[in-house]
Amino acid sequence: MMNQSNNKTMYFSVFFLFMLNLSAIRFAHSAEFEIDEIITAIKNEIKTANISELGSPKFKIESVSVTLAVVSMQEEKGAISVKIVGLGSEVENDLTFDSRHILSFSFQPTGASSFSPEISLGLVEPIKKVKSTLRKAYNTPPSFNMEAFTFKLEFGIEKNADGGIRFRILELEDLKAQNVSTHYITIHMKIIN
Repeated sequence: MMNQSNNKTMYFSVFFLFMLNLSAIRFAHSAEFEIDEIITAIKNEIKTANISELGSPKFKIESVSVTLAVVSMQEEKGAISVKIVGLGSEVENDLTFDSRHILSFSFQPTGASSFSPEISLGLVEPIKKVKSTLRKAYNTPPSFNMEAFTFKLEFGIEKNADGGIRFRILELEDLKAQNVSTHYITIHMKIIN
């Protein structure tokens, strides 16, 4: 399905990798997130990371591809719920779900000039660090031409005690050991002189 409004383009494709017909799979210490809540948070992180930084050359984020692990559950009265699962702050948040799936989508950031930066939820810092490192490599002799870069980042999603979202890029093995899914974001950048 393609959604175009206000010069924003987003492509969605859902791949059902696993259709596990087990009665239930348990996630320990997990939290549920609405898909639109996570997509909005990711878009804000990318826009914040794409705002002009000091130094030359500038690295502009051209497009972003995201792969999220999602789960489906049967709710009361037979309704199906599809959510993103992450780590919760409360021990009693054990979740049960019926099937695992993958949601993949891509988008191009637009309108950065009118965007006010937000407090980072955890993805801005590693993106800016990679941009800084690429800038340093570009400016260090010997000279060479660089045009485009791709940066792939694995992350987890955490629910803070206040109910807010936090993207986690460190200690991912701890999350995996707790049977909490991780996700991927691939960032395509180009140099602007």
